Amino acid sequence: MNVIRRTILLGLGLCFSMGLLSGCTTGGTDTRKQDAIIDRLAQCEAEFRQGKTDQALETASEAISLTPDRAEAWNTRGFVYASKGLMGQALNDFTQAVRLHPTNATYVSNLGIAHLESGKADQALVAFGNALQLESPSARALKHRGIAYRHLGKLQDALHDFNTAVRLNGQDATIYANRAVVYALLQDYREAKRDLDLAADLNGAMPEIYQSRGLVEMLIGHFDKAEKDFSQAVALGADDNLLLYNRGVARAMLGDSAGAHEDYARSCHNGYLPACPFSQIMSRTAPSL
Repeated sequence: MNVIRRTILLGLGLCFSMGLLSGCTTGGTDTRKQDAIIDRLAQCEAEFRQGKTDQALETASEAISLTPDRAEAWNTRGFVYASKGLMGQALNDFTQAVRLHPTNATYVSNLGIAHLESGKADQALVAFGNALQLESPSARALKHRGIAYRHLGKLQDALHDFNTAVRLNGQDATIYANRAVVYALLQDYREAKRDLDLAADLNGAMPEIYQSRGLVEMLIGHFDKAEKDFSQAVALGADDNLLLYNRGVARAMLGDSAGAHEDYARSCHNGYLPACPFSQIMSRTAPSL
């Protein structure tokens, strides 16, 4: 059980992402050059929606070259960089957007998300606090600040922000899912499971919800339900090594040696070293085919 508990906490700390940013935005202008900027930002948005992120990046860079003093162009390129996982470049562009337009809450919030995704929770906390000062209470900003608080170990502050965010927007599955992580870290597994049930009802297409709920189910000893949730996460496209490892734990506890061996072996092969010794153990107990 100690091994399971340690794995659960690691999984809950890592498995739920925050959604992303507000990106390719345009604004009304009059001059010919400004009209060209609008055209390029609109083109960038269209290319991004079509999955042409490399072209969208080039288009956003052209917009910046035309008018480097326009914050929305920097924000747009930062959004595209972030979508490609290039958080260093995204941070630079969002920083520039905020420098040019420091009172735009969206740009400030995007900067906070980039800090958070880069592991800079303390700087993210400052950015989200600034964003909340610039706009009326925002469920989105409160959710992200709650995540920053969680990363900093300030669980009660995180819980306060998530509770407020839920009151503002009770239909956002990601708020419940992230609040569930805090409840689990506080060892309030009943409330964690309740939130994850609500999240699954609101958005059954997010594998992170099932992965988190499977972890909570294991903590309370419901290995059969945990295995089903992990399998649902896999069916929805999740295949990270920790998920496979945890499903292997659930299957082992259910006596499914062959299934556990398969999951441990895949996780080990993909580079998750803690799974390797369990794969070897299961290979000796799994029935031969």
